[in-house]
Amino acid sequence: MAGHFIIIGRLGQVAAATSAIAGSTGHTVRHLARPDIDLAQPGTIARLLDPVLQAAPPGSVLINAAAYTDVNGAESDPALAQAVNAVTPGIIAERCGQANIPLIHLSTDYVYDGQKNTPYLETDPVRPLCVYGRSKLAGDEAVQRSGARHVIVRTSAVFSGSGQNFLRTMLELGSRQDQVRVVHDQRTCPTAAADIAAAIIAIADQLTDDPAQTGIFNFCGDTPRSWAEFAADIFHTAARLGATPVRVERIGSEDFPSPASRPAYSVLACDAIFRAFGISQPDYLEALDLNVAHALAAPQPR
Repeated sequence: MAGHFIIIGRLGQVAAATSAIAGSTGHTVRHLARPDIDLAQPGTIARLLDPVLQAAPPGSVLINAAAYTDVNGAESDPALAQAVNAVTPGIIAERCGQANIPLIHLSTDYVYDGQKNTPYLETDPVRPLCVYGRSKLAGDEAVQRSGARHVIVRTSAVFSGSGQNFLRTMLELGSRQDQVRVVHDQRTCPTAAADIAAAIIAIADQLTDDPAQTGIFNFCGDTPRSWAEFAADIFHTAARLGATPVRVERIGSEDFPSPASRPAYSVLACDAIFRAFGISQPDYLEALDLNVAHALAAPQPR
């Protein structure tokens, strides 16, 4: 059944994909994004959000697809990461609770410390290694405390054929050089923004029918990859579509110093989201084909 989505964010990968899929499936969408709303200014959120929630039609769901995602940048500006990723989501959730509008909040695999060697469950202990991960975890906890009906979707290594993301960065580097150095000792599950968007819409449709569905759910692509393997997959796919072949040199994290520490292993187990909502893990290679083809057909301006 088509419903009404209030999406915080407009130009981000997941926000844009959610809006596109929602519009094509008969849902109506209201965006809240800069300059109309600034998540870095928590004190303004309630005043701007309350009229929107009060005017929302029955069956509305709010989707918070916006975040401060500059992992390295968060190390030098923790106050900004905390405001956007922790304080503001708590306020959004509180206002949703008061308006009796369910909330879907997007989170990250970086809440885990990467010390496991089997996929992380939603019930596993959390111990983020960096400012970004800590700010996102604080946001998750604020949403959980808010009293709002909520679903928190933890995902990983988001990519698409447009915008700023690892896939586009690799293709841009590959257009200028025939070899790229990429770390091989961090393993995750690349996940297409459009697949996350489809999962969010499926959850939103069910939330309006079943108010009891709440909690944290993992969702990611079906194939664990190191970042070097992910890069090699991108270049292999691009070469098959006519781009110049590019070699990947695998390096260790110690050879690519970074301000932020990242989990060495953040593969997510996705059984719970299937049991609760019937959502299966998406085919990573199929999504990669589609997004590489899109990126090559419509390259971003340099």
